[in-house]
Parts: sequence; C-alpha cells; structure tokens
Amino acid sequence: MPEPELLAPRAVRGRPLPQVARVEAHRAAKYAMVGVVNVVIDFALYALLVTLGVWYPIAKALSLTAATANGYTWNRLWTFRAGPHQYPMLARYVAVQAGCYVGNVAVLVLLIEVLDRSEILAQAIALPIIAGLSFVTQRLWTFRGLTR
Repeated sequence: MPEPELLAPRAVRGRPLPQVARVEAHRAAKYAMVGVVNVVIDFALYALLVTLGVWYPIAKALSLTAATANGYTWNRLWTFRAGPHQYPMLARYVAVQAGCYVGNVAVLVLLIEVLDRSEILAQAIALPIIAGLSFVTQRLWTFRGLTR
C-alpha cells in the first residue's frame, strides 16, 4: 500500500498525519455542506418530476444534472480549491457523476421494481450510499493533486 503522503495532495505532503487528517476532515466537512445543497437540489427536483409523472430514470438524470453543475462549481472553488475551470477536471467530475447515476439507478431499480418501494423512498435510501462513493472518488481522482 502506498505511503499516506503519496495519496495526499501536494498541499499536505510531508505534513504530520494528524495535520493531514485535520485538513482532510475540514475538506470532508466542506464537501458535506456542498453535498447537502446538492442533495436538496437533486432530491427536490427528482421528487417534483416524479410527482409530475416523469419516469424515474429520466427524473433522476435531470435532477442529477442540476446537482452536478452546482456541485462541480462549489467543490472546485471552495471545497478542494482546485483553481479555475479546466476541461479535464470537468470531464473527470462528470465521469464520476455518470458512474454515480448508473449506480443510483441500479439501486432505484432494485428498490422500486424488485422490493416494491416508492420512487421517493427508494431515492432517500440510495442517496447516502451514492454520496459517500462520490466523495471518495472525487477526492482521490477528480481533485487529486489539484487542491491547495
């Protein structure tokens, strides 16, 4: 397994592990704050669209698109302080979100079609799982080495 310093962004390499842990805990808290806003945007729009009769995979795609635009902007500028917009960074961010969409819809299909749960309850169950996976992937891949 690589040394912890090799997994950390440039800004924390060489710092003692307790300091690295504090930096990452602070970053995770900021990501969570942005995530709460994203969840509100995603869930509210999803619930609205489903209530209006939009098929749940389409509703999820639309709600996730709105949340992704918000999340990319705030996570890039505030959470990870990754500097100005860069197309490769956006491509990685969108790729992670696309993977999260696929995973989210898979969980929705399982809960709705197999376990007969409502669309809204199913999304409430799926969100924390997908959000956790998203943070880890965004941190280790999308914003790795770009944070200040």
